[in-house]
Amino acid sequence: MKIPNILLAVVASLGLASCLEVKSVVTVNKDGTATIEETALLGAQLAAMMKQGGGAGGPGEQLKGMVLDKAQAEERAKLLGDGVTVKSHEEVTNPDGKTGAKVTYAVADIRKLKYKPFEPESKGESKSEPMTFTLEGSSLSITNPDADKKKGDGTAKPKKSAEEITAMKGQIAMMKPMFAGMRMTIEIKGAGGIGSTDASHQKDGTITYMDMQIDKLLDKPEVFGEIMESADSNLSMAEAAAKFKDIDGLKIEGKKVVKVELK
Repeated sequence: MKIPNILLAVVASLGLASCLEVKSVVTVNKDGTATIEETALLGAQLAAMMKQGGGAGGPGEQLKGMVLDKAQAEERAKLLGDGVTVKSHEEVTNPDGKTGAKVTYAVADIRKLKYKPFEPESKGESKSEPMTFTLEGSSLSITNPDADKKKGDGTAKPKKSAEEITAMKGQIAMMKPMFAGMRMTIEIKGAGGIGSTDASHQKDGTITYMDMQIDKLLDKPEVFGEIMESADSNLSMAEAAAKFKDIDGLKIEGKKVVKVELK
């Protein structure tokens, strides 16, 4: 899992109107079994765009694979590792009008899971490496091989000019009403709770690997611009976590290996 991959997914969706909310929760049992809940919700405009398609590169194409049907979920289960099956698939309609799907996967052995959040159709073309898990007794280790890897050849892109920054601020002001509630989240939980962990973001037994609240970030045009630039730079996930650690609306786990003691 690479921070640029996730950010670029957000950048792509910013070309669309209305709301997108994606959440991934991995819950680990002490016996090595686990569940993965992946929920993707679209605002009414986005849902309509996905149905309309729009050809290669169009809105429908950009959203392809984000909201999975039952057959797509079965295919994704095969990519997640041995012993992963679809436990349930349900269509979701929220009171706020968002619609989408929630897929729950059953994991027979967390040690065989190869997890790539937000990459439902990565069948070999993705350059990111999967998150992996080891479990010895109640001691869980979560490894993100991409955490300290840079993207590209290390060549820094030139900074934006004053004119470009002014134009970007104007665009962000117009975008903000359209993306209220837009959010992408990755969480890890212990089924019986967490005794201790060295994770950077942990609260009430939930470890947050990623939490991007786009409307909050749009309140800070300069910061939002830096975040978007990092999506196409050679910034590693660890560097992004350090650079944006105090930004409200953005949480990133920068450690390559996170240790967890399950209750």
